[in-house]
Formats: sequence, structure tokens, C-alpha cells
Amino acid sequence: MVRSLLHSSLLERHSALRFTLMLLGVCVLLASLPAWLGTADFDYHFSYNHQIQDPTFEQERETTPYDQLSPEERQYVDAALDGERFDFEDDSRTMPSIVERRGTYYAFDSGRSVDWLNPGSFGPVLVGLAGFWLVFEAVQHERAHLGPHGV
Repeated sequence: MVRSLLHSSLLERHSALRFTLMLLGVCVLLASLPAWLGTADFDYHFSYNHQIQDPTFEQERETTPYDQLSPEERQYVDAALDGERFDFEDDSRTMPSIVERRGTYYAFDSGRSVDWLNPGSFGPVLVGLAGFWLVFEAVQHERAHLGPHGV
């Protein structure tokens, strides 16, 4: 059986305090979730996906000719065709999804993903763990009050 870390005779005697402790823990835990989502950071990636044999009308419309790319974009496209994958911290670069080069169409995967390990998100995680600990403590005190058979 796990012992409670919060030793208080008031919690042992008053069920209203145990309920308040659990309610406070649930509120802290629930408040940390939007804060965690709010501090989440997006990372952007760019990599080669596949060669398109017969492009559709929509793919042809979305195609960027290789000659119209900036020198920096050409470097990224060439490196991606060689198998490199790029991860960017911001969306300052708009990379093409389809590039036509010498009559061949190349599809690239460029999108964003959530960076859950952003250092700014550790604070809300710690607050959420504190809320979980408060709920855990309230449950442990309630179990101790009810006894081994829950009576």
C-alpha cells in the first residue's frame, strides 16, 4: 500500500478538506492541460516523398518549376532529392510541394508537427504533476479514513 506524503491530522479528521484537496488537484490538473497545449511549439519539415509519373491537373497546377526557385530553395530541393530531411523551427520558408525539373515531377513532404519537448512546456507539465499529486494525496487520505475494507 502506498503511504501518503502529506501528513496532516486535519485531513484525517475532516472529509470536507479531503474533498477540497481533491477538487483543487483536479482543477490544477485540468488547468495545466490548456497551458501545456498553449506552449506547444510547431516544427516544420521538408523531405523528398516520391516521383510523380502522371501528374493530375491539380498537381500540375500546384507545381513549381525548378528554374523559378530561389537559390536557397534549390539547395534544399537538391539535398532532399539526395535523401536529406530538413527540420525548421519556424515557418519563414515556404517550400514547394511539387517541383518540375527537366520534365520530371517530384513530390515533397512539407508540413508541420507539434514539438512537445519545447522547453516552455515543462512548466505546465510540472503544474499538472502537482495537480495529480494533490488528487493522489486526497485519495490516499480517503482510503486511510475508510480502512482496509472500505467501510
